[in-house]
Amino acid sequence: MTRRYPSRRNEPRRSPRPARGRQQAPAAVQGVIQHHGRFAFLLSESPAQQDLLLRGASLRLALDGDRVEARLTPGREGRPAGEIVRVLRRARQTVVGVLERKEGRWLAVPEEDAAAAPIQIDRFERGLKPQPGTVVVVRVTRWPTLAAPASGVVQETLGRPGEPRVRLQAVLRTRELPEAFPTETLEEARGLPDRVLPEAWAGRRPFFDEPVFTIDGEDAKDFDDAVSLEATAGGGHRLGVHIADVSHYVKPGQPLDREAKRRATSVYLPDRVVPMLPPTLSDDLCSLRPQVERLTLSCLIELDARGRPLSARFFESAIRSWRRFTYEEAETVLEGRAVAGIEPRVAQTLRRMGDLARLMTAERLRRGSLDFLLPEHKVVVDAQGTPVRVEKRPRLASHRLIEEFMLAANEATARELKGAAAPLLHRIHEEPDPQRLVELARELAKLGIQAPSTLARDPARALQEVLRRAQGHPLEETVHFLTVRSLRQAVYSERGAIHFGLGSKAYTHFTSPIRRYPDLFNHRAIREVLRRRAGGGGRRGQWPYAANVDVQRLAVHCSERERVAVDAERQAVDILRAELLRRKIGQVLEAVVTKMTPAGMLVALPDSGAVGMVRGAEGRLGAKVRVKLDSVHEGRGELEFSPA
Repeated sequence: MTRRYPSRRNEPRRSPRPARGRQQAPAAVQGVIQHHGRFAFLLSESPAQQDLLLRGASLRLALDGDRVEARLTPGREGRPAGEIVRVLRRARQTVVGVLERKEGRWLAVPEEDAAAAPIQIDRFERGLKPQPGTVVVVRVTRWPTLAAPASGVVQETLGRPGEPRVRLQAVLRTRELPEAFPTETLEEARGLPDRVLPEAWAGRRPFFDEPVFTIDGEDAKDFDDAVSLEATAGGGHRLGVHIADVSHYVKPGQPLDREAKRRATSVYLPDRVVPMLPPTLSDDLCSLRPQVERLTLSCLIELDARGRPLSARFFESAIRSWRRFTYEEAETVLEGRAVAGIEPRVAQTLRRMGDLARLMTAERLRRGSLDFLLPEHKVVVDAQGTPVRVEKRPRLASHRLIEEFMLAANEATARELKGAAAPLLHRIHEEPDPQRLVELARELAKLGIQAPSTLARDPARALQEVLRRAQGHPLEETVHFLTVRSLRQAVYSERGAIHFGLGSKAYTHFTSPIRRYPDLFNHRAIREVLRRRAGGGGRRGQWPYAANVDVQRLAVHCSERERVAVDAERQAVDILRAELLRRKIGQVLEAVVTKMTPAGMLVALPDSGAVGMVRGAEGRLGAKVRVKLDSVHEGRGELEFSPA
């Protein structure tokens, strides 16, 4: 499924925070475990404290994602290390593993988490028959200690690892990402009308008579945004961004809302979508399908001739999408080529949108925004869910067009809600850790690219210059990847702050309420602001949509669920790529060195984006090397290479 900037795929799994010289470290620290096989990192919760390397027997106490307390121990080369003292919060209550019979006992051996010890099976739920070699879901009833392993009850059998879809089901179950909706949620969804009722039109501004259309991926079904454009006096523009009005149907505190909040995001795997809302809403009633009347919230943005925003207005509205474009179809029109069945007025509007998007991109870059060139690798699967090939998807002008328009609407929403002092979920992206920038400069130097001397005092402009210097460089993609890896993760927050990557003083999410809960929350905020502005009243400081809501707690929850979804999406791609590469075991392949570690070097295969380890090897960052594929662990999506 197509992502919108800032892409979840462009926010890499966090690398360990480097040391900052001598620090007075606390006796114990708390954080989240990130497993890497025989070792792990404790991701510190304090910006002043570096991440801890964890090794040894205490690793068996915690699973990936658990929040723990660790005691400091002597480390190597001045880097602090630690051991787990206790688990503060379990990331999940279930474990997925392959069933084995050993010494008269049934065991579930986790595939994905190489460090996790086997789970002893106490019993099987009624109706489940034990079969060696099958993938099972185990509800843990006793967590591990240093003296004894974990044990639990098998509650589901998924099938055998090599069967289509089984491994991706395991990815979801490992992270407790639910596919089925609760009965009460489905009952509420079934009770909704199958069309827009006449009374819903009251007070809404219709956009039926002007070209409004959607641009999405070829396989998309949840169309939550449509766009329109009008010319204004003096060469200006009136950009319309029309977003599905999910808040009309999903009411606070009701079953649909409770389940949407729990999930917080849709999850997109190569063979399926795990939606935030039931398909009757996400793919039908809320989806802005062509030639169907739908309820929307519209943001009309006035821009000058240079593409600079002047003002914005919001409306409860209704649209009837004139056409559903794929990105490829829209690209053809933007290139000036003919596409059958497109009205001239629609084609003309789309081309003017392309011109405006270029102006908006230039304006965004002038203010310090970063524009990354990171390829998207899509795993194509057949009807059974078996991987067929990996496609490297180019970034098209049509992608940029939608990105720019959605960014503009999201910024306008942040300004509107801040101006009204309404509670909202901000999307913030703090400035990079200075030490990470030092590390980035060192890595760039190895590629022959000198980071500007202003990197520490003006990181945005300096990183823009880094990306400019990398243009046309054989390792341009590597430079972009290293730069992204040096940045912090974007998160949701109750408090307002900058979005460093976008060069924005105030930013939020508004444009995807079908698949992101923060957008739905912010839609409720916009509707309340509009109600008050229309004379609907309301006490200062009291906002019904935020009543009984701990907004910061909700922000943390949504950030955590987003990270889980991103991890699942990446792991699914890694697993299917590994399955495809299994047939190339023993072959010599071209690769690029992406990282040097004490254990060896990480290399990436350019065509597929797959990454693997060459143990004990030394190389130069960014160097092209020839490696032999020695082994594939499909369950973990891991590849092992040796020098060719």
